[in-house]
Amino acid sequence: MYICLIIIVLFPMIYTIFYTIHSEDDFSMVLSCNRESLLAESIRIANDYYKNWSGIWLYMVIEVLFNPLMCFPLESQGIGIEMVCLFMTFVASLLLLIYVASKRLLKVGNKETIAAFGLIFLFVFFNTNIYQEVFYWFVGSSYMMAVTAGIVTIIVTIEFFCNPKRDGRMGVFLLLSGILACNFFQAAILPGMVFIVLWCWLSKKEHKLLWKKGIPFCFMFLSGLMAVIAPGNYVRRSYDSSSYNVVKGFVDACKMEAIVLRDLFYQPFVILLIVYCIYIGIRFRVRDVKGKEVLSGAFLSLLTLFLNCFPIAFGYADVGLSSRIYFLLNFTTLVGAVVTAVLAGMYVSNLIRGDIFNDCQVKVFVTAFVFLFLYATVIYNEDIKKLPWFQTVIAAEDVKEIHDVWQDCLIEIRDSKESSVELAIEERFFKSPVLRLPGLSEDPQAWVNDLIAQYFDKESVIVRRNDEGV
Repeated sequence: MYICLIIIVLFPMIYTIFYTIHSEDDFSMVLSCNRESLLAESIRIANDYYKNWSGIWLYMVIEVLFNPLMCFPLESQGIGIEMVCLFMTFVASLLLLIYVASKRLLKVGNKETIAAFGLIFLFVFFNTNIYQEVFYWFVGSSYMMAVTAGIVTIIVTIEFFCNPKRDGRMGVFLLLSGILACNFFQAAILPGMVFIVLWCWLSKKEHKLLWKKGIPFCFMFLSGLMAVIAPGNYVRRSYDSSSYNVVKGFVDACKMEAIVLRDLFYQPFVILLIVYCIYIGIRFRVRDVKGKEVLSGAFLSLLTLFLNCFPIAFGYADVGLSSRIYFLLNFTTLVGAVVTAVLAGMYVSNLIRGDIFNDCQVKVFVTAFVFLFLYATVIYNEDIKKLPWFQTVIAAEDVKEIHDVWQDCLIEIRDSKESSVELAIEERFFKSPVLRLPGLSEDPQAWVNDLIAQYFDKESVIVRRNDEGV
């Protein structure tokens, strides 16, 4: 049953992601590349970006080396297949994390409980926003790659500290996954924080500092540091301001954190997830939890979110949040909320002072859970179209047509014998609630038009809005 429900939750996204279209920076990343020397080109471009734009060197290599424009012809569905694979890798890693954390940290043996936990988390997270810039844009999917690498690092960290039989090889794997995850320094804080907490916990348990187990963290830290000190970060920042105001960055990070918390906890389904996690903590109490541990969990969760916000706020001129930033921060916030809620549930279980959560108490929580779900449903029913899952289902009717129109447009630009290409597309194809479009317009001087013209070796490209069609 849970597998069927997970499929229902994921299918609209998988279907629409399959019709992802080449967009904007997909072209800029491979503007001067050729397939014969792609590896060398990817390293050259990553080096150039490291010096002039961003420090995430490993991900810049990936964005060139596995760019669908280099791997597949325009006529194919290659980009859709690649994006679906990336999405499913993210989902699989997330479900595996829930399974490993439940088994190793909470000692949950009931597979149905773990499956329900995974289902609820997926449903809630994918209904916090429509992440156009992550799930429907190859270059933007680097955020998804980084979070996936971070999830894998957390999984391996849990195994590394909680399963003595997997000490050696797991440590090497942790080192490698940690380097990859932390090179994307905006997403490095969560796996790093999990590592430090588990390292301190095990060291306290063993009554000595386990310095050898801290070696992978050193490489994680160095990977993130190399990304942070990249000259390109400061060159990019200089485009927005002539000076680096750390105080303003701190204030903007606080504002950003407040915006994310407000937007998330306003959503009824997020409250639903928290209530379920409190129930999990009560039902599967593995040890006595004190109030200060709950407060510590909440503090570390907020600190992790702030440390994620700071480099983002410091790197941009304002606190405006794009969908890729929301993706990263919403995920971090939900993970922190889950941990805090589970700890709170264990603390409540201590107050009940019973080894078994009795049937009456179970019924009370289940009843409250059902009422909260109904309340959430009523809220969304005021305008059900606001629910991201529902928006994706509605958009599924048009995504193939929109994809085919823009794919044909790019093919026509490529194949045109004219140096100045001018096309017309119906007005309705210039917007989509789900898909990220190429961004072409009527202005030949617009940076996207100029970029795509250069990519296809044209002098100019114009795409006009036409109510009558082409």
